[in-house]
Amino acid sequence: MSSPAPDLPPIKEYKSQQYEFNDEHNREISALADAMRVTSSLMLLVGLAFAVLGALTTTQVMNSGGNYGAAIGLGAAALLCLCIGFWTGGAATSFRKVTETKNEDIWHMMNALGSLRAMYGLLRTLIFGALVLTMIGLGLVAFAMMGK
Repeated sequence: MSSPAPDLPPIKEYKSQQYEFNDEHNREISALADAMRVTSSLMLLVGLAFAVLGALTTTQVMNSGGNYGAAIGLGAAALLCLCIGFWTGGAATSFRKVTETKNEDIWHMMNALGSLRAMYGLLRTLIFGALVLTMIGLGLVAFAMMGK
């Protein structure tokens, strides 16, 4: 038979010293969230416009047998704008929650900052990718111009 478990001391409940932003801080954070929400919406609109232009350009190139350089560039721009728009919107939501909730300010603030850190990390990669795609697009355009 197994021996009974030794008596362990009770686990202490974890309580953090939660910081609560004051009204002035909340107004500033709220203004930031509003600006980020507008920026997010505008970036999504620009991204959709680039996507539509890219699709139209691709269709035109497919019908005329032309070159895909401009379509690739528009696709890269659409991808970049859409990513910025979605992540900025997510971070704006977290910043908004900082001002709307009680006793969760630091958690929401850290969530917002984590979203921004992840967004900028991916943006680094996307910008590099967009530059590569732009260079490929420019090369295709230059190659097509030399062939005429």
